[in-house]
Amino acid sequence: MRRLVITSLLLMLFLLAACSADPDAADHYAQRKEVNVNIEVPESIEANSVPRIDAQLTSDGKNLGQEADVTFLVWKDNNKADADTIPASRNEDGSYHLEYNFPSEGVYYVKADVKVDNIHLMPTKQLRVGELTEEEKQKILQEQEQRKQKDSGGHHHH
Repeated sequence: MRRLVITSLLLMLFLLAACSADPDAADHYAQRKEVNVNIEVPESIEANSVPRIDAQLTSDGKNLGQEADVTFLVWKDNNKADADTIPASRNEDGSYHLEYNFPSEGVYYVKADVKVDNIHLMPTKQLRVGELTEEEKQKILQEQEQRKQKDSGGHHHH
């Protein structure tokens, strides 16, 4: 009977050891690199044009040497549900390029969905296509004001 208990314990230990996380997990955390994504957009974008929009991936201030899985999401105003998903193409310098025709004037959002190693980043950049109408300028100012109030922890009642 005693041998059975010892055998069972050894078997359980063996199984537990086999199920444990990656033995090198501690090393992965120690080496976890900081990856930054900078979405570069031109100052002005005309409606019905394909501007140069790049996502620059850096780590420790240098271009990220390895390839990442990058997809862009583009939507207008607050219609995020209608976002277009566009796979990025990789430039020679290691940045990622968005090919997108902005069909009409307005406020657009470009989100870079970046996966590299175990890191998943989704920075979003707001950009303007065409000239802002007075109404849009006011709306943007109001949104920025609300965001500031939210960030500062102030309570805002409607």
